[in-house]
Amino acid sequence: MSCGAAIVFAIGGIFMKLSMGLSQPLYTVTIFVFFGLGIVLQTLAIERTDLGTSYLLVLGLEAVASAFFSSWLFKENFSPTNLIGLATIVMGVILLRSKEIVN
Repeated sequence: MSCGAAIVFAIGGIFMKLSMGLSQPLYTVTIFVFFGLGIVLQTLAIERTDLGTSYLLVLGLEAVASAFFSSWLFKENFSPTNLIGLATIVMGVILLRSKEIVN
């Protein structure tokens, strides 16, 4: 559920970008649809694990997914510093998942 919530939130972020500051009605409505679905998925994920672990997993995975989408769809570039930051997030997600798997 955490992975699904993260992807849905990241897709909501794509529509945030496309909404041009909430000035495009269709994209603006789509933001709320995806964020609403993300809330539902994250709520279900929290039911199965600790709040802190679930929340951090969703945030970390969302950051990585958003970086991928921004690079792929909007041709945004990442500096070496950005890549190191993303790698740190990925390592944190791996560590959080390993705790979840062991328990």
